[in-house]
Amino acid sequence: MVGPGAAGRGPAQEAVAAALERAAASAHLNAFITLDAEGAGAEAARHDRRGGGARRWCLAVKDNIHVAGLPNTAGTPGLAGFVPATDAPVVAALRAAGAIVLGKTNMHELALGVTSGNPTFGAVGNGADPALFAGGSSGGTAAAVASGIVDAGLGTDTGGSVGIPAALNGIYGLRPTAGRYPSAGVTPLSVTRDTPGPMARTLDRLAALDAFVTGRSLNGRAGAAPPPDRTLRFGLPRHVFTEDLEAPVRVAWEAAVERLGTARAVWVPVDTGHLVEYDARAGMHLVLGEFAAAFDRYLAGHRVGRGTAEVVDAAADPAVAELLRTAALPAGPAYPGAAALRGAVAERRALQAAYAELFAAHGVDAILSPTVPVCARPLHRHEDSLPLNGREVPTFPTLIRNTSPSATAGLPSVTVPLPVDGSPPVGLQLVGPRGGDRELLAVAARVDALLRRREGGGARP
Repeated sequence: MVGPGAAGRGPAQEAVAAALERAAASAHLNAFITLDAEGAGAEAARHDRRGGGARRWCLAVKDNIHVAGLPNTAGTPGLAGFVPATDAPVVAALRAAGAIVLGKTNMHELALGVTSGNPTFGAVGNGADPALFAGGSSGGTAAAVASGIVDAGLGTDTGGSVGIPAALNGIYGLRPTAGRYPSAGVTPLSVTRDTPGPMARTLDRLAALDAFVTGRSLNGRAGAAPPPDRTLRFGLPRHVFTEDLEAPVRVAWEAAVERLGTARAVWVPVDTGHLVEYDARAGMHLVLGEFAAAFDRYLAGHRVGRGTAEVVDAAADPAVAELLRTAALPAGPAYPGAAALRGAVAERRALQAAYAELFAAHGVDAILSPTVPVCARPLHRHEDSLPLNGREVPTFPTLIRNTSPSATAGLPSVTVPLPVDGSPPVGLQLVGPRGGDRELLAVAARVDALLRRREGGGARP
């Protein structure tokens, strides 16, 4: 056991004190809604008294994932008074592995957005450049991890809310296969599409977080890594995912394609336009069709004391409120209706079948693309639209363009930061077959090592 530090503090208390100092120095990022200095300090003291030598580390948790005794606002005024009594299972698993929760992180209201520009709790600054937005909806977690406040973080992902902020902040993120992580204790949008997901500054830690949550090792049958001398096969999208990229993203992507193509990897062109078409007919309709029933059950089950209509009516973001009022309508021409939901479920099944056929037919280890076609933009200025290649495009569909299809299909995806030269961060997305999360993490590790190796050996700085 490591001996006590300053003022008799043990190693866990030292870790928390250092994290709180970093949080104070990075307060301008507005990454946290609730910073639990007292609770984290008390938990660290308990660990130090028990001893045992286990390393304790600090965790940031998105404010729609329950942490016992801390408010769970989901970024919206209507839930500001809700304090869960128990941890979500995904939080409990990480606590058992040594995590100390430092606080609850800022987010796009009710997880329905891509910038984390929250009108109640303020916009989240990017961990790589505070003048830029962090992306969303898990922007606070990404900023807290990227800026080094915490060792790791938890977000949630419905259509890209882990991958997008991970890419824009220059860190690693995992959206697991749908249903692989427990969803209890998470404020819902779409039961079909929602999942918690981890973020970290290194791929090793990301893989460790996944193992802590699932109890699965990187070694063994469920997650055997491809042999290091085996040639990797990557799906190269022919349509949409690699088109209309902002210049820094295009440069980083093309450099990655070239480097991987000369490093024992084979690029296999794959048709992907139909994946986007299936997603357009399924993705948002699943959210609109599933939200009201899921949210009703959540509020009643946790005895929040408010109904769905009350929470939606109190929403501070007009775009979020308008969309969810439509979703919460019990009937009427604006409501997608049971028939539309059934249609969306059928389109999702077709999307899943199309992905499965693509992986089987081409034998690829992963489908690669930029995670987001653009870099992060200045705070407060691009909530509705942003410039891309000489025209103004809508922000939300642009940022989720590459992440939403695989998310709707429930497939695992990993975001890896690409080497860049003088631009904001750019992310590389790897999508794997359903249930292949550990294999995908192992492939991502190979990719990450290849991208950061200089020609002739050596690592990039």
